[in-house]
Amino acid sequence: MPVLRSAAAAAAALLVLSGCGGSGLGKKDDLVRTSVCAVSSPSGFSDHSLGQAVFDQVRQAMADGAIDSTSSQRVSTPAQTRTVLERYAGQACTLTVLVGPGGGEELAEVARESPAQAFLAVSASAQSQMPDNVLTLDFELEDPGYLAGFAAASATETGTVAAVVGQGFPSGAEVLAAFDEGARAYGKLHDEEIVVLGEAGVAERTLSDTVSAGRAWAAGAEEAGADVLAPFGSAAPQGVVAHLAERVEDAEAAPAEDGDTPAAEDAQGGGEAEADAAEDAEDAPPSLIWYGADGAKVLPRALRQQVLLSVVPEPGLGLRALLASWPGEGGDPELLVTDADSAEGAQPAEPQLVAGLEVRSRRAVGTLGNEGVRVVPSDGALSSVTGLGRELADELARMEDEAEEG
Repeated sequence: MPVLRSAAAAAAALLVLSGCGGSGLGKKDDLVRTSVCAVSSPSGFSDHSLGQAVFDQVRQAMADGAIDSTSSQRVSTPAQTRTVLERYAGQACTLTVLVGPGGGEELAEVARESPAQAFLAVSASAQSQMPDNVLTLDFELEDPGYLAGFAAASATETGTVAAVVGQGFPSGAEVLAAFDEGARAYGKLHDEEIVVLGEAGVAERTLSDTVSAGRAWAAGAEEAGADVLAPFGSAAPQGVVAHLAERVEDAEAAPAEDGDTPAAEDAQGGGEAEADAAEDAEDAPPSLIWYGADGAKVLPRALRQQVLLSVVPEPGLGLRALLASWPGEGGDPELLVTDADSAEGAQPAEPQLVAGLEVRSRRAVGTLGNEGVRVVPSDGALSSVTGLGRELADELARMEDEAEEG
């Protein structure tokens, strides 16, 4: 099973912020005009997920006086990504940010062509190595994926759950394997048979990272009996949300259409009422495990009760690990530093200048162990899934013990 990893052991990721004009991220008193330009591929900055969380950090930095101005754009193809990155580079952006998983290769190419500027990649996939003027922020998700599978198995009424990754999602195969392992662990602990759709292979569980693909996957998974859905990606999860929104709307409309009323329900015999309750459970919309933010707080209100658990990266902590003057409080950003130049890859090197920015590290990785990633059970789910919060806490404690022993 997964073992909690230190920041030094996790892999790198990609985020790009681009600022126009001069250089330097500092406090308002010594501010040199600095703007951050952000590119999100493919879901945009209103995704109720990582893209939105990153841009919230950028806007807060501007409100705190660390940034003079911002610019942002959503792209959906590699060609669009390159065009926008080249435009920001032509505007001499101080820091250009790409929130993946799309566009990592394009970022690397544009950064090589613009060595005097700084770039930042967050959870962006790239086959080639990033040049020195690209900072990278990633989130290690195998341990959260394991806990997501454990939680999904604890909540299922049908005994069937489903997880999927969007194409290009960093370490997607490993996240799926960890989810499957967590579901199996719960089943073994409680002597229950848990089915994970597509567990025998990975290819069919990797989607084109589009809204339409996510919507089709959610409908198919539900038809196959899954009552807990766990999409990891950028645009594909938006399609899952669209499908669930339709299901919630249908479920809310169904009693009125059937003529059901509380009085009519009270008049039914006990056996008939129990049968109806079981049928209602089968017709209920699936529960959701959400990645990128706390779905019980940020998703459309009608869907928040469907959220069982959220896997929440902390981009603010990661940005403070990379950039010495990035504002914010809480956590220990030094634990996320993974520079090869640092002692054993765990302690920060002396701050250095990268394209005029004071940089603590070129690489940062958030994990469960360094608080760069959180797993957040939903209050609504905890009231309906008996013991989930306690069992997750016990499972996390056991994982931490294994990490210390190993």
